[in-house]
Amino acid sequence: MAKKILVAMDASEHAMKAARYVAETLKGCKDVKITLFSVIPEISSAFKTLVGTDFASIIPDFEKKLGGLATLRHKQEAKIEEILKQAQKILEDTGIPAKNIEIAVRRKKEGIARDILRELERENYDTIVVGRRGVSGAFFFGSVSDKVVKYARNCAVWVID
Repeated sequence: MAKKILVAMDASEHAMKAARYVAETLKGCKDVKITLFSVIPEISSAFKTLVGTDFASIIPDFEKKLGGLATLRHKQEAKIEEILKQAQKILEDTGIPAKNIEIAVRRKKEGIARDILRELERENYDTIVVGRRGVSGAFFFGSVSDKVVKYARNCAVWVID
């Protein structure tokens, strides 16, 4: 049985299904370590380059609008942290010790799938769990789950529908 599991989550119902599946599959396991992991998108560097410092003088209230984007990002972070805490409770309710569950939220550096794969490699997880589709609801596989399936190495990949 896997000893170290990374559950990649976003704000989708598929991510919560993945958390419930892990909870039921590992019900009562005392020696498993689970990380509930999410990557928060950033304002793209292309956008930052496009707007630059001179652009602020062209659009009235540009600084206020940037402040609105920061507020939106904080709300997004709070929402995902709440979702991860709900997932943690689901795991704990099936007997997985709280001390064995970690919540990790990172800001996007390279790309959501790439950042998940980097975390997978960095911490040497035995298993990665993803929802089949994320918040975008792509038709068969979401782009993130598709990339995780294609590029994950040296671990099991669970894709939950």
